[in-house]
Amino acid sequence: MGAQYRAFKHYEPSEAAAIIFAVVFGILLAAHILQSVRAKIYYLWPLILATTLECAGYILREYTIHHRMEKAPSVIGQVFIIIAPACLAAAMYMIVERIILQVGKVYCSLRPSWITPIFVGFDVVSIGLQSIGATLLFNNEDDLTELKKARKILIAGLLVQLVAFTVFLVLAWLFDRKAVKGSPSKMVIVRPLMTAFYVTGALVMIRSIYRAIEFITVNFNVIPPTGYFFYVEWAYYVLDALPIALATAVYNLAFPSKYLREQNLESNPKYEQVPLSSTDEGNAKADNQV
Repeated sequence: MGAQYRAFKHYEPSEAAAIIFAVVFGILLAAHILQSVRAKIYYLWPLILATTLECAGYILREYTIHHRMEKAPSVIGQVFIIIAPACLAAAMYMIVERIILQVGKVYCSLRPSWITPIFVGFDVVSIGLQSIGATLLFNNEDDLTELKKARKILIAGLLVQLVAFTVFLVLAWLFDRKAVKGSPSKMVIVRPLMTAFYVTGALVMIRSIYRAIEFITVNFNVIPPTGYFFYVEWAYYVLDALPIALATAVYNLAFPSKYLREQNLESNPKYEQVPLSSTDEGNAKADNQV
């Protein structure tokens, strides 16, 4: 029979940090819901889900600090925090797809209708692998065989997310370059949203690389496992909680409905005020023919 479960064996957790991020994600979640309801848009549900998982994850982390012998809240909280960024990535795929459709699909190297099925599909695979790996990892702390299996599954999930997200960043950048030359006035409208995408993309990459390094470098040949990131809490907040909080906040500031025509063309006069250049007119005809 294994040893009795106890959370936070490797360090004394910061209760203040857990409370702060639970509150921060709660505020961001309320703002996202309010903005979405006001704008009457529903495609940002993955972003709302990601923020919900983060908020719930840190609430459960705070609960676990005072109930360290309870396994379920601890494991569920860890799983929520690990899979939440993949949901955020799914929201980013959907936002960029709408930008491409608005500016001109002729500038995209991939058919826009394929973006969501392909990249969100990889995201679903990533979420599934990370959920299974994280559950096995935090649920079998005294079983070396299960811990090694959990690490492989978890790393596979993180690598799927990293590779898919990197490929998508490249595709989005190539689209941006072509669209700036072909339809500059259209890109002016969505430029704040593209900038938001690049910023959040960098933040998600920082977090994903940190998590990959954390699980790659941990040594599961001994009980308890050894590894630098397993024994420090600062990285948990500085390289995971903070980047994801900033990434979700970016879309509160650059809310998509401000820039995506199909959501507020009639209510936002700037779409009528921006004249099409001769290049835009030519490409607009090309768009209609595709």
